[in-house]
Parts: sequence; C-alpha cells; structure tokens
Amino acid sequence: MPRRPDLREFVLIKRTMEIVDSATNGTSSPPPQAKKPKEDAKVDLEYFNSYDDINIHKLMLQDKPRTDAYEKAILDNSDVFKGKIVMDGRAGTGILSLFCKKAGAKKVYAVEASPFASLLKEIVELNDEEGVIEVIHGKAEEINLPQQVDIIVSEWMGFYLLHESMLDSLIKAREKHLQDDGIMFPSHARIYCAAVQMDDYMEDNVSYWQNIYGFNMLPVATRVLENKLSGGQPEILNLKDSQLISAPSVFTEYDLRWVQLDEVKSLSDRKFVSITRDGKFHGVAIWFDCNFKPIFYDEEVAEKFKAVKLDTGPSAPPTHWKQTVIVVPRDDADVEKDEIVGWEITMQQSENNPRHYQLGLGLLDPELDEHPVPCECKMARCALFAALMQKEDDDFEEVPNIEDVSS
Repeated sequence: MPRRPDLREFVLIKRTMEIVDSATNGTSSPPPQAKKPKEDAKVDLEYFNSYDDINIHKLMLQDKPRTDAYEKAILDNSDVFKGKIVMDGRAGTGILSLFCKKAGAKKVYAVEASPFASLLKEIVELNDEEGVIEVIHGKAEEINLPQQVDIIVSEWMGFYLLHESMLDSLIKAREKHLQDDGIMFPSHARIYCAAVQMDDYMEDNVSYWQNIYGFNMLPVATRVLENKLSGGQPEILNLKDSQLISAPSVFTEYDLRWVQLDEVKSLSDRKFVSITRDGKFHGVAIWFDCNFKPIFYDEEVAEKFKAVKLDTGPSAPPTHWKQTVIVVPRDDADVEKDEIVGWEITMQQSENNPRHYQLGLGLLDPELDEHPVPCECKMARCALFAALMQKEDDDFEEVPNIEDVSS
C-alpha cells in the first residue's frame, strides 16, 4: 500500500494550498491583493442575511445550557444591572435584552444587524411596555448611541469560539461604546484542546471502505480525509468525555474587557500531552467556555457577584456549538497510557472570507521538537522543569512581606 502522507506534511491554510497548486501547474502565484471594501460588504451582507432565518434563532433559544447561562448570569446579578445602561450587541430575538430589562436595567440598546431586526421590534413592543429597550438596526461597531454604556451583553461565539469572527465586531463596539469602568458579559473566554478517540466516526468514514462487496476501497477514505485537511475543514461533532484520551489543555484565553484585534486574527500554539489511557489517537478536539466573572474595583460588589460558566466541552451538557475535531490521518493510531503526543494548532482568519478561519494542525515529535515552557507533558525534562518552577513559586510566597519585616 502506498504511504499515506504524515500529518506534518499537511498545511491547512488555503493560501498555502493555492501556492502548491500553482507550482504544480507551472504557474507562479500572484501576491495577495488587498480586499476591496465592496467584497467585505458582500460577505457581511450574506452573513447577516443568513440570520434572518427563524430556525437559527429557534436553535439558539432551544440551546438550554446557552440560554440558561445568560439568564442566570444576568438575573442572579440584578444588582449589577439595576439602573444601568446596557447594549445587547447581537440581539437576535431580544432574549438577552429582555433579561437585562427584567434585571432592572435603566436603558437597553438592542442592536441587530440582520433583517431580523424588524421582528425584534415587534417582540420588544409585546414585552416592554415601559419602553426600556430600544431596537437599533445596524452593526454594533458602526451605530452611534447618545451615550456610552455601562455593560455590553452579547452572544457572539461561533464554533471553536472564533468562527464567524464576531469577536472582531465586539472589540470594535467595546472601544466605541463602553465606559472606562464598564463591564463585558461574558467577561472571559478560553479555547481548549485534547486528544480524542472516535471509533464510530472512523468506522463510518474509514473502515467502511476496507470491504465493499469484498473489495478494498480504502484509497477513497484516504482521499476524503486529505480533502478535509487540505481545505481546513474540521468535523463538528458531539463528543463524550470518555472519548478524550488526554487531559484538556488551554489553547488560548481572552479577557474580553481588554483583548485587542491583533490577538484574534492569527493564533498558534504547540502542545505536548500525556495520553491518559490505552486507545487510538484519531484527532484533536477543540471547544471553548465563557465565564461571567468581570473584575470589579468595588470589593462589596465583587463579593456579592455570582459567577456563571457556559461550558461547551465534552464533559458538559451538549450545546449547538458541539465540539470541533481535526482528524489525524495516521496508519498507526494506537497509543499507550503515558505516551507523549504533540501537535501545533493554527487558526488564521481567512483572507477570502474574514467570517471564517482556516484551521491548521501539525504533529510534533516529542523527542525532537522543542517543547513550550512550561509544558504539561510528563516527560522527565518537562516534569523536572515544572517542579523547579513550582519550588520557585513556593519559595517566593515564603519571602516575608517588607511591611511585616519593618514592623
């Protein structure tokens, strides 16, 4: 059987694939040109028009972990919202705006860029006799408000957190509309990754092709996986916690009050992890969580605040975000407990469609490739370094405070 390419040979960023194709055809690839504003506007128009579909809003409302998390975070902390000016940066059906009104907000600007804004106005008229909520049709980062707001509430997250690039819009809206001491709801977000075993998926997409009426058609499975990788197309699946074969690692994390645009355009991180049980390494799963736990300078407010987490991981109740999986096409997927595996994941905002990201995955050699510092794997050198860092932290904590010494 011909050798299937090692994952290290796959580059999932579309731009790179175009260069390879042009080289194969004997042509040179022209340098990338700046995207015309008209093209950006077309992409945005298509994107926002897609949210005029009622079924999308129904799907999100029926996502109980999602909607419950926002309701609990807002209503359980009504003292934070009482008498405040709020912007709902992606209002949709207005459910978050209505939660904010119920919590006692003085004014809520429900901003919706899609044509669904017309229905949103009707919903608000039925549920807001006091006139607290004002519907504004437009992009949150482009509209003008008569005043800055105390709180920005928004449900902007896409698959693996960043898909759809709504975080870009949120950052721009924050810079334009939020007061200096304002807060973000949610306040923090993290992306996680872990090695995963997917027996049913591999049976359906790979093993199936090994025996078709007695004939081996495995090259079809190889082609399917290669096409997904070359196009940067991950799988969106509901995984079980039992399918994880490594402890989750943090890929990146954001404080949404301070994150900047350059931090979300292009991301890269390498990880080495220890396998937690004998199994098969079929892919790397990616998911996120969001925390409603803003930083308050008023200690009394901070103590009373009830933190809430929205978790989209395999160990949490299923959400419409599911988990994103980049499949690892390896001839030998078997791994043993305590074996070290490594990878480098990249997320690059697409040049052709800024609403999408190209995901990249490359396998690393634990013996030859450089490990990050600190590293979570259990190789001797990493474990030793981690122990030394922990000892240094412990020693630092034992150093007496200058004020204590002087007294």
